[in-house]
Amino acid sequence: MRRLLAVLAATLLVLVGSTGTAAAHAKLESMTPADGTTMAVPPTQVVLTFSEPVGSTGAQVQVKSPTGVNVALGDLQVVDNTVTQPVGAMIETGRYQVDARVVSADGHPITVTGAFTVSHAGHDPNSPVTPTAAADGGNSNVVTIVAMSLVMLVVVALAIVIVRRRPAA
Repeated sequence: MRRLLAVLAATLLVLVGSTGTAAAHAKLESMTPADGTTMAVPPTQVVLTFSEPVGSTGAQVQVKSPTGVNVALGDLQVVDNTVTQPVGAMIETGRYQVDARVVSADGHPITVTGAFTVSHAGHDPNSPVTPTAAADGGNSNVVTIVAMSLVMLVVVALAIVIVRRRPAA
């Protein structure tokens, strides 16, 4: 019985120790168009990718033209760790400011700012917007936790089988 407890304790210690430090909340990993870039063709959407899933409740993305007009068009889409905001006609050349606010999975609000420059204005506001596919890297922590839980269940089940097969002394 002592061996069993020692094995269980060691397994639990290894599993807990290998999880690493927990992140306080999601962080912006990338923005498309990237912060500080200059492009000749205006984008049709702004895509923000975070380090972990974010919620859609209360999420807001504004894309302001050089004269301060919000060109964000329609509803934003939140899929796991990716936020996509379609934009309307960018008829002005110059710097466009992106201001976003989302809520991390742990409930912390996250504010993101960035900017990009459009050197040649204009795209047809009636052209269809093509959403990007969501990145599938934001659930790595969930997968790790589920995998560790399954390993722990297998270890416990094996320990129970070993103890029950042992002849009574």
